[in-house]
Amino acid sequence: MEISGALQSAYNGLQQANDQVSQASAEIASAAGRNDTNQQQAARSSGTEAATSAATETSQSVSANRGVTESLTELSEGENNAQANAKVLQTADDVLGTLIDTKA
Repeated sequence: MEISGALQSAYNGLQQANDQVSQASAEIASAAGRNDTNQQQAARSSGTEAATSAATETSQSVSANRGVTESLTELSEGENNAQANAKVLQTADDVLGTLIDTKA
């Protein structure tokens, strides 16, 4: 593989990891906002409506927790991808530096 190919591959990988982290972060923030809204709506309910609302909220909470868990996993995966691509970039830079030093 050419050095420029390794550099380009690492750069593309870093961009993809950045996109993945941004998307996962937005999903986590969105889930937190939905949870706050659900809690405010449940607080306004009364009687039977409150019991129904609480059951619905519990179901939504479980679903939201699953979504947040998946988003946290994607966030961690994006971080690991970024670190791996940064290492590829560093290695390609080191090899290029060695080649330049050898030529000089």
